[in-house]
Amino acid sequence: MLLYGERGVGKTSLANLLVPLLRFDGESDSTAPISVRINCTTQDNFRSIWTKVFREMRMPVPPEWEHSRPDPDDLRWTLSDLSPSRLIVLDEFDRIEDDETLSLMADTIKALSDHHAVSKLVIVGVADSIDQLIGEHESVQRAVEEVHMPRMSQPELEEIIEEGLATAEMTIAPKAKMQIARLAEGLPHYTHLLTLHAGQHAVLDDRSEVENSDVDRAVKEAVERHSLLRDYQMAIQSPRPDNLFSRVLAACALAEKNRLGYFTAAAVRDPMSRIMGRQYTIPAFAPHLNAFTELDRGSVLRKDGTPRKYIYRFRNPLLQPFAIFSALAEGVIPEDYKRELFGE
Repeated sequence: MLLYGERGVGKTSLANLLVPLLRFDGESDSTAPISVRINCTTQDNFRSIWTKVFREMRMPVPPEWEHSRPDPDDLRWTLSDLSPSRLIVLDEFDRIEDDETLSLMADTIKALSDHHAVSKLVIVGVADSIDQLIGEHESVQRAVEEVHMPRMSQPELEEIIEEGLATAEMTIAPKAKMQIARLAEGLPHYTHLLTLHAGQHAVLDDRSEVENSDVDRAVKEAVERHSLLRDYQMAIQSPRPDNLFSRVLAACALAEKNRLGYFTAAAVRDPMSRIMGRQYTIPAFAPHLNAFTELDRGSVLRKDGTPRKYIYRFRNPLLQPFAIFSALAEGVIPEDYKRELFGE
């Protein structure tokens, strides 16, 4: 199975849930774990990945691997012969930079599928498509189950909020709950973070219900403490106090996007106009969009397409909501637009 999607949507969390869902069949006296998970790195190759896997399975690593790489068919034979069968999760697979490793892994997947191996692989990584994750190996596509993990829906995020607070014997006002779910932009990371900080502020005020004011304070706290603050500051820095970088980045974060998170310059026009309080045309902020793709501003935006048809996307999806948080904390978004966006 290939589990892929944007960074921060919860792929690893979902993969981890597979472990307790497995049941021991009771027919083997093996003490080896039924499910194992390893993290891939930029330094990994085919041999190092499977060395990690064998060690996690508490199996001896074949001595010949010290001087040569494993053979995909030998791996298939070994995995097919395991009892009980194993579930092997290869997380952060997108970090692998070695092309030969991707080709050998594709051969391994095909060998396991062709011989109906009972042990299974789950490959997890950041990608927009199966090709980005495993490479353009057409034969592999027929051998895998693709699971694209999108951003979470607002009802799903609200469920996280309600269940988390219920565990602490707390509740949340409907508008505050909706505000957190909308601010999170489909990312569970920010849902947890804002709910935690908002809940803490409510407790400090000796209340068991989270209110809108708690969410406002949680947003400011998230901006001050989050690890993305440095990236954000690098993107908007300018010696001119009247620069538009923070406003343009906020407008990009608020722009309408397609299913893959891409937006056009035209989509930035309306939120930019709302933020500035007057009509803005594309030429007024187009240089800022281009600047956000450059290295000296951290390349916070990715640009694809051709001239006059460029599309943009946040390189780190977590920076999109952070740009909105920062705009709210700095008072950049007018109150009427804020109420329209977040239902305050």
